[in-house]
Amino acid sequence: MAFPFITGKTVIKFFLSFAILVSFLLSLSHGDEVANTTNKVPKGWAMPTEQNPLKIVVLGRASFQKFVKVDYSGKKLDNSKFDGWCIDVFKEVLKNLPYSLPYELNALNVSYEELVHGVYNKTYDAVVGDVTILADRTKYVEFTQPFAESGLSMVVPAKPEGSAWMFLKPFTWKMWLATGVGLIYTMLIVWFLEHQCNPEFNGPLKNQIGTTIWFTFSTLFFAHREKVYSNLTRVVVVVWLFVVLILTSSYTANLSSMLTVLRLQPVRDIEWLKSSNVKIGCDGDSFVMTYLQEVLKFNLKKIIKVKTESDYEEHFRNKSIAAALFELPYEKVFIDKYHKGFTTSTQTYRFGGFGFVFQKGSPLVKGFSEAILRLSEDGTLTNLEDKWLTPSRGCSTYQTSSDTDPLSIQSFWGLYLISAAISTICFLLSLIRLLKNYQHLQEANEDNATPNPIRVWNKAVGLAKYFYNGEIIATGRASSSSRTPDLHSWTPLRWEDVRTIDIPHDINQASPPSEIEVS
Repeated sequence: MAFPFITGKTVIKFFLSFAILVSFLLSLSHGDEVANTTNKVPKGWAMPTEQNPLKIVVLGRASFQKFVKVDYSGKKLDNSKFDGWCIDVFKEVLKNLPYSLPYELNALNVSYEELVHGVYNKTYDAVVGDVTILADRTKYVEFTQPFAESGLSMVVPAKPEGSAWMFLKPFTWKMWLATGVGLIYTMLIVWFLEHQCNPEFNGPLKNQIGTTIWFTFSTLFFAHREKVYSNLTRVVVVVWLFVVLILTSSYTANLSSMLTVLRLQPVRDIEWLKSSNVKIGCDGDSFVMTYLQEVLKFNLKKIIKVKTESDYEEHFRNKSIAAALFELPYEKVFIDKYHKGFTTSTQTYRFGGFGFVFQKGSPLVKGFSEAILRLSEDGTLTNLEDKWLTPSRGCSTYQTSSDTDPLSIQSFWGLYLISAAISTICFLLSLIRLLKNYQHLQEANEDNATPNPIRVWNKAVGLAKYFYNGEIIATGRASSSSRTPDLHSWTPLRWEDVRTIDIPHDINQASPPSEIEVS
């Protein structure tokens, strides 16, 4: 039987429509599978319901209330009565689960080991709180991924470093020696450059010494009042003041550090605690008590059980304990509250961290662990830790017993080298100018004198007298007292000496002091 109305085009359209319909149905089925996978509820266990919620137990009397706090006011203890860092982390994890999880919080005033044992014997479904992940506990229960790191830390009373000679400790003895040498060298250079042209550096010898010493030492405090006349002196003083600025700033900073850095004295480390006769404190309900005895081999008589956070401070004040051993998160809370009187050592022994406890084989562990990882990656756990545990800015959680090293010459030898080089260059320039002036005056005197060779020693003595007193040793019959110094080449400011010089009658007038060229 033929169907003339069915053509080839009609068949093709039919098959195309059928293929599109099948494809559409398959896509809907795949979407349902994806949705079911995303919102998949763990199978194999009876999931909690509103009528039969997840039974969760927490520690009712935690030593540190910031971790888990139970409000016992009122007649009924419901979920709203529980607060703290661990509770906030638990609530954030629930928000990240792909399914709803009804729960019921219960408080027990027992040890952590008893809480874990309550999950092991299936009295409770889970433990929420500051429970440390230990190898021995994993034999009986199952832990989620840790939401906080943990390690053993030692807290001791802080003692500032004190000494009658503390003010000498910021510098090494070589540094002090180099500073003293630089000070004396600069003092001599300033005197040499200013002696001839500055009346304050002239006069009796004791006055010159006193003025020079006072001027140089006063530069250490930028309190010098004496004027300087020579440009070379100004260069030397400017460089020396720069050196003084660097040295005083470094000295002040290092001394402040030595006076404020807290020491772990006389307690040094855990090994020292084991070998000494002092007692230590720890939380009697945590595993630290057992850890100290079985792993670190502490004598039980040396360990004092501490119940609450405030009891630690009281034991320290009564000197019944020399140190307290905490897990890292507890240490942060304690230092945040008592940072002015205590300091800590860096952690030596690491543990598995804090995690939530479930029964062996519980399908909830995987979902909780994945949620904890997501919270760690997006910074939520860090924000919660900052909110509850992180010490304030005025606290320093990890202050060690290492001393502040004094400053050594290796850090400043370049500074001393620059100062010494500049001072030496200025000294040599002034000395060359002095030699030229002395040679010029000596040649002028020798023109009217009988040639007579002068020894090197006599020349040196003559140069020294010329520098210090303005006297010129002339050869032959001419004497130093009968010659007139060239006032344009040399300008001593001891004018009482100039007035005593026998000036010939052919010199009508001399240049006034204000017109004398001063270098």
